[in-house]
Amino acid sequence: MRNRPTALVLYNWRGQWPMRRWEHQRIFAWKTYFPGRVVFLNIGFPFSPAWITQLDPELVLVDATALTARYTRVGLGGLRRAMEAAPARARRVAAPLDEFLGLQSLRDVLVETRIDLLLTALEPALWDSVYPTVQRPFALRRFLTSYIDDRLMRRASSDLDRRSIAVSYRAWEAPAWLGEMGALKREVGLRASDWARARGHRADVAVDGERRLAGEAWIRLLAASRAVVGVEGGSSLVDPTGVLPTGAPPPPGGEGWTPPDSVIALEPEAEIRAMSPRHLEAAATRTFQVLVEGGYSGVLEAGVHYQPVRRDLSDIEAALDLSRDPRHAQAMVDRAHAEIVASGRYSWRTVVREIADQVLA
Repeated sequence: MRNRPTALVLYNWRGQWPMRRWEHQRIFAWKTYFPGRVVFLNIGFPFSPAWITQLDPELVLVDATALTARYTRVGLGGLRRAMEAAPARARRVAAPLDEFLGLQSLRDVLVETRIDLLLTALEPALWDSVYPTVQRPFALRRFLTSYIDDRLMRRASSDLDRRSIAVSYRAWEAPAWLGEMGALKREVGLRASDWARARGHRADVAVDGERRLAGEAWIRLLAASRAVVGVEGGSSLVDPTGVLPTGAPPPPGGEGWTPPDSVIALEPEAEIRAMSPRHLEAAATRTFQVLVEGGYSGVLEAGVHYQPVRRDLSDIEAALDLSRDPRHAQAMVDRAHAEIVASGRYSWRTVVREIADQVLA
């Protein structure tokens, strides 16, 4: 291996701009923290496979956006050309995020492209059921949906008492095919807005994809808010065969929509759930988190780093009231910042170096 190895990062981006902050970080953090040269290729546009062969990378990292190319014939063709052009000796790492959609096609792509290491946000208890051992010629490593970059880690944040917004939140109108998890993401914002209105507090909440915030705008909102509500990312449905929509409009929804027979409706204890990037961002800005109780990828601990509420949201008002308790709220956000952010355990610097050491050893 060369003294300064070369990494090729494949991504697929033809969508909204600017990118959401965490998505931009997930793709481009490798340039800052990888111990070598990093080159990026957007496979969403025409490219010459010969260029990849000439680059001769030691590591090929397939971002989640590149793996979504499997949903279309043209996109899958681009991903295949890129991976076929990479040298056989290159280590191949893939990091999907949508592990509940088109699951079998994802498995097929991972095998076909000869992935060596899969970075998965799934709970380890689900690994064998989602990626059966007989279909798994790759290693697995737990991977968060996002990490903390140096700039966010250094961000100064004022005391909670100085913040003008009582509670903030953003969500989109989740389609029926996300199941109960999707409905919960919207309901938690509506209940927070009702709480603020009843108490005479200021809220900045949008739950229908309105007032979208990208880049640093979301971080600025968090830093101006005493509290933020939320729930784990994930889905209550698993689609092994690819019948649910990906980029197309969602199916006719609402309470009357029934998933196709091939779609598996999960019980709460088996749902696919993971900590969202916004939970780390709230910890970094010392914003009091009122969250539906859950595992949060083993990072956030209920009652220690966030104020938990029951899944039926029956106690959300009492939890939000605690955000107005200066001693309780400030102690919780300071503890979350110290243990999660300042410790560096969940930083891009740490995880990129660990992955590079693992695959290039």
